[in-house]
Amino acid sequence: MFKVIIIGCGNIGFRHFEGLLKSNLSLIIYVIDPNLEALNRVQKCYEASNSLEKTCYFFESIQNIPEQIDLCIVATNSKVRLKVSESILKNTTVKYLILEKVLFQKESDYDKMSSLLKEFNVNGCWVNCPLRTVPIFKELKERIYSNLIYHVEYRNFGIGCNSIHQLDLFAFLTNCLDVNLEMNQLEDVIESKRKGYLEVLGTLTAYTNKGDKLVISSNHQSSPNYFIRFNFNEEIWTVFPLTERMKIENIQNNEVIEKVINYPKQSSMTSLLVSDLLLFEKCSLPDYETSKKLHVTLINNLNVFFSKILNHEVIECPIT
Repeated sequence: MFKVIIIGCGNIGFRHFEGLLKSNLSLIIYVIDPNLEALNRVQKCYEASNSLEKTCYFFESIQNIPEQIDLCIVATNSKVRLKVSESILKNTTVKYLILEKVLFQKESDYDKMSSLLKEFNVNGCWVNCPLRTVPIFKELKERIYSNLIYHVEYRNFGIGCNSIHQLDLFAFLTNCLDVNLEMNQLEDVIESKRKGYLEVLGTLTAYTNKGDKLVISSNHQSSPNYFIRFNFNEEIWTVFPLTERMKIENIQNNEVIEKVINYPKQSSMTSLLVSDLLLFEKCSLPDYETSKKLHVTLINNLNVFFSKILNHEVIECPIT
């Protein structure tokens, strides 16, 4: 049986746990969280599943974990993620690691994590930016042969915590990690729904040197309907993730096609990712070094914006 640890079982950690229960693999799952309420929620989910191929243990700390682990999923908040990752690597041998985003708050933490992965001989580390694994976006990548104009809009988007997902998809679709960010249309800072963190309103724009463009807009005037629009070749694809549908417009002949698409939830994606990783030793998520480059670009630019709005130097980006 494969041994898997989830550290942090809040909302995203809970979805990862659901995904593990859905998988066809025989698993021993260790769930670690200091919050007893969160642990109890996960335990009830396990008991309700009546799974015969999964054995689960629930702990408040990592003291009771085995000496070797096949996969560790770190789903804590960004403030403690490096500390938790370092602690787990020092206490057990980890073959594979999946980290939630936003990875870390300080630029120096990213190099520290690179060093830890080498020091403890982790076979592979990936970051959970899964849009590049969604079927419709994989199909889109195969069809692009011109510059891409990519627009995301949603009133409740959360530019701080969610932009890294769009930046990763942008890099994937354009085959370009070197992106330039413009923050001059960001408007304001508000309290995040996650206590102790901040969120950003306005428009963030990214460019590649090849002429591709990404625009992320979220404020009180933005659309209440979440959409992602891609303008390329002679077509416009508009994807509506929450309703799992899309519209394709042909610019030349004005033909419009609407269709239902598969836009999988996190638990379904986790189930597939874990099976691929543990059975076939492959993972379609961005590897750590790839995601590190995009993360550092994002947090450094956001820190400049936060410093301006908050009237003091910000070196720990307050997003998660």
